[in-house]
Amino acid sequence: MLIKSYEISKKDLNFSSFFLIYGENIGLKQDIIKSVLELKEKRNGKYKLFKFEEEEIIKNQNNFFNLIFSGSLFDEKKAIFITRTTDKLFNLICEISKKDVKDILIFFKSDQLEKKSKIRNLFEKDKNLVCVACYQDNNFDLIKIINDEIKQTKIKLSTESINLLIERASGDRNNLRNEVNKLKSFALNKQMVSYDQVKELTNMVGNYQNDYIVNICLNGDKKKLNKILRENNFSFEDFLILLKIFSKKIHRLLKIKIFNRLEKNLDQIFNQIRPPIFWKEKEDVKKQVRLWNEKKLNLIIKKINEIELNCKKNHELSTNITLDFLSTVCNEVNNYS
Repeated sequence: MLIKSYEISKKDLNFSSFFLIYGENIGLKQDIIKSVLELKEKRNGKYKLFKFEEEEIIKNQNNFFNLIFSGSLFDEKKAIFITRTTDKLFNLICEISKKDVKDILIFFKSDQLEKKSKIRNLFEKDKNLVCVACYQDNNFDLIKIINDEIKQTKIKLSTESINLLIERASGDRNNLRNEVNKLKSFALNKQMVSYDQVKELTNMVGNYQNDYIVNICLNGDKKKLNKILRENNFSFEDFLILLKIFSKKIHRLLKIKIFNRLEKNLDQIFNQIRPPIFWKEKEDVKKQVRLWNEKKLNLIIKKINEIELNCKKNHELSTNITLDFLSTVCNEVNNYS
């Protein structure tokens, strides 16, 4: 059953134990899962959490079945999260979704799934399964997030300040919440936070810097890249955010390239893209559309997925792994152009 993302909190979801959450919007996927889990726990009590990659399930299906179907001495409820889900799990999902599973909740998380995807079609058509598509937020969504975050405070923000926050957060709802929380900590009992104060507080935030770094890489500007990497110390968390922003920009470029097959006017395409491309970034994006083909962009997405996994497995090497990736992308532009 297909359910709109904004309907989740209004639905009675106790009819299903299986959820497919897919799309480019990482923050929205996290919010959807959090909402579903809260709704379930409100009625059924706490769940113990288990997390797997798709490949782990494929390699150890027997262990996975034991986890689902074996009872617990303590009547333990289990919430299982499977990331990077593809059609490779189609047969397994068909099998377990037909069985009577008790005290089990399974979230299948995926990025983009095409209309022909077998698991997407299965979840959309089966009334006992739930499918939620998480598309990129538009400006209205992001403004609502800001207003929701500050409605319990006395803070008032001008339209100009709200637009600046959205721009600095690169259209990412998680980054946006982080920036609003900074404002809340700064403001305390103040009613009005000025545009200049918002600008100062968010001027050096990682999100804005990361956005800039990604564009430098995709433009092949090695001199600027080396300079900014020398002048900043990046944490493990900074690199994860950077890779997420990189992935979002690559997915957006791919979407533009697909539109560009039929519509040659990039400005017309930019008007259709959601979330909108900020005016300061448009020239960079036009340049990147010329520099990169779809094959190269898909290879970068694959590489980012590998790097994210390697960084999480080995924090100590995350700096070197990510720096090598950034340099490789930057050099690729110069070799390719």
